[in-house]
Amino acid sequence: MQYFLIVILIALSAFFSGSEISYASLNGMRMKNAAENGGPAAKAAYSIYQAYDSALVTILIGNNFVNIASSSVATVIALSLMGDEGALVATAVMTVLILTFGEIVPKIVAVQVAEGFAKVVALPLRAMMIVTKPIVWVFNKLLMLLDRLWAGLSESGPSVTEDDLETILETVEDEGVIDEDRAELLQSALDFGDVLAYEVITPRVDMLAIDIEDPWDEVLETAYDSPFSRIPVYADSIDNIIGILHLNHFFKELVDRPQFDLRSILMPVNFVHKTMPLDDVLAVMKTRQCHMVIVTDEYGGTMGCLTMEDVLEQLVGDIWDESDEIVDEFVQTGEDSYEADGNMRIYDFFEELDIDDRDFDDDNATLGGWAIEMLGDYPKVGDSFDYKNLTITVKKLQNLRVTRLAVQVRPLPPEEEEE
Repeated sequence: MQYFLIVILIALSAFFSGSEISYASLNGMRMKNAAENGGPAAKAAYSIYQAYDSALVTILIGNNFVNIASSSVATVIALSLMGDEGALVATAVMTVLILTFGEIVPKIVAVQVAEGFAKVVALPLRAMMIVTKPIVWVFNKLLMLLDRLWAGLSESGPSVTEDDLETILETVEDEGVIDEDRAELLQSALDFGDVLAYEVITPRVDMLAIDIEDPWDEVLETAYDSPFSRIPVYADSIDNIIGILHLNHFFKELVDRPQFDLRSILMPVNFVHKTMPLDDVLAVMKTRQCHMVIVTDEYGGTMGCLTMEDVLEQLVGDIWDESDEIVDEFVQTGEDSYEADGNMRIYDFFEELDIDDRDFDDDNATLGGWAIEMLGDYPKVGDSFDYKNLTITVKKLQNLRVTRLAVQVRPLPPEEEEE
């Protein structure tokens, strides 16, 4: 009978040890779905998961009780068989048995099948939690007191950091919980605040703008041919933008009056500095109810413009409409060769080639601007430079701008491949 009691107590130790590790390893979202669509065991398991602190107190109380009881029974048996020397033998034997079958084995099994194990033990564990509720209440009050004391001694910080969220996102994508497109959307949302305005602008050389002193026939031609719904208007210089012309308002006014002063229908212009994060730019657009802002440099001059579409594209990817000229930013032309657009963001370029950009330090936002800085002066078609295991060659120029580049990837040295 005593031997059978030891087996029961070790089994209970395994029950408590496995319960502890299984509930600590559960995927909360998956467990919630199982509870909504499953039976009583799944619902009980999810309720225990939500009250894990109370469950842990019950588990620890139970585990300590059965371990002490099993050691005591083993000692009684050993003393009756071997006398005083039996206590040492009982301690050694029970230590091995409890560690092996009461701790290590059940925890290894439970962590591998956490959800299934949690469901199996849920109903009896729930019953034990009800029985031990008064004791658990006392321990919880004591823990709350200790938490308050500890909070006064330590600096509080966020329980979940951005790095934690990125790790969770990678995990759920690898496990197939969400598909690649959704994972990219969530990753874009996490990175959104790290992108600065100047990195996604339409540069001033590409801006379509109207001089307030332009002849009326030129204004009409620009308005009719414009692929955009809003056009900046400047006085004397594009560095002095005085308003935004909304073409919808322009054409409505044109129905009533064949010619009028543009200033009368210009919308206010909103400026943001080039280093403003995109989430702040979006907040400005929402607060001021505008769809276009002018991005300025450190001297107050016009660096470019930024539209609501440009901002949203950082979240959802390229948004094409009938007026857009579709240009492949990055295409593979051979086994280790590629072509890239000069307006491609540098960090997108590195991401395409799976290159670590943590040590990259350059103020240029685009690949073309980086090429000009690396080559010095104004490059010619055929000029090239090396970066890590890449050879980047100028393929096309437009005036003084690099518009297309060829990229050759060389094999990494063996020591870098190992890293």
